[in-house]
Amino acid sequence: MSRTAADGIVVVGGGYAGVHAARSIIRAGRRAFIVDPTGQHDYVTRLAAVAGGTAPTVDASSPLTDFSDDVIVASMVAVDDGVVTLDDGRELTADAVVVTAGAVPSTPPIPGIELAAPLRTADDALALRERVDIATSVVIIGGGATGVQLAGAIASRHRHTRVSLIEADTSLLAAMRPETGRDAARILLGRGVDVRLGSGVERIEDGAVVVDGESIDGLVVWAAGFSPRAAKLGCPTTATGRIDVDETLLVRGTERTFAAGDIAGHVDADGSEFAMSAQVAVQAGAAAGDNAVRVANGETPDPVTLDHRGWVLDLGGCRGLAEVGPLTFSAPFLDVVPPLLHWGIDVKHLLDSRGFEGLLDRPR
Repeated sequence: MSRTAADGIVVVGGGYAGVHAARSIIRAGRRAFIVDPTGQHDYVTRLAAVAGGTAPTVDASSPLTDFSDDVIVASMVAVDDGVVTLDDGRELTADAVVVTAGAVPSTPPIPGIELAAPLRTADDALALRERVDIATSVVIIGGGATGVQLAGAIASRHRHTRVSLIEADTSLLAAMRPETGRDAARILLGRGVDVRLGSGVERIEDGAVVVDGESIDGLVVWAAGFSPRAAKLGCPTTATGRIDVDETLLVRGTERTFAAGDIAGHVDADGSEFAMSAQVAVQAGAAAGDNAVRVANGETPDPVTLDHRGWVLDLGGCRGLAEVGPLTFSAPFLDVVPPLLHWGIDVKHLLDSRGFEGLLDRPR
């Protein structure tokens, strides 16, 4: 096994947390080496719209070289304090490490789950888009943010395609306020989506889902959640399987290795773990990058305070759902506001992670 010294800070993962960590490191005058198996930054919050056909394919991803000059196309298989082991056998040593390689689709013990199309990466979205374009029926499993946005996009773009949305809970968007879930159902039902709540999936077949004894034909999409991959990396984990970090985002028991984003167990002021979300990943990634620079400079890392500012979902067709602080934008007429908020968040992400160059380089 060969060991290579990286003259800077290694960031593992090129998602939202990763590119914001890299941006903080580069702004501080340090080199940021981004390790990622695809070499692409996926715009996860846009993938449902890309797959459903209401957003252009360029919204799926950008090359990581847009965010850092130092990109290593590889996967991490293990991490020690300041040392990253790659799948090609190399070991990278660095002044500090920020682990952000996030989550993978969960795989509950449902017979045939491997037959369902996932929606987690840009490649998933582009492949699914081609299949949706020719499908006469689509069955989406999962009534969370991804499933609701995908159902809304397909129903808006493909008016003659039958869309079914299956959710085991008794409401959509269980992580959001009850009225937001009800308004999501209103928008989807108004577009002809077959919304099935409190329905358990018995099995998945090739081109069908069996729900409560009934077989529903169609292209099957799995959008029912994700699981962290922390346990495979040899890191200490929380009860939910995410990397256990301290108040500075250092992996517990380490001095030079931080974790941020979906893979880390970020907690609020009350000690409750945040749900996986891009907005928490952005905050944590930037903070972890700042603290990695402090450690690399021989300084003490600062405590980090994160907060969840709400949810913004784009359902296509100039309709959406949003919770911003105490405000809810989901009722009729107010549901035209979230798509504009979503666009603003996308612009802010590009500005924060790449500066004005990020906006100028985006294809139109």
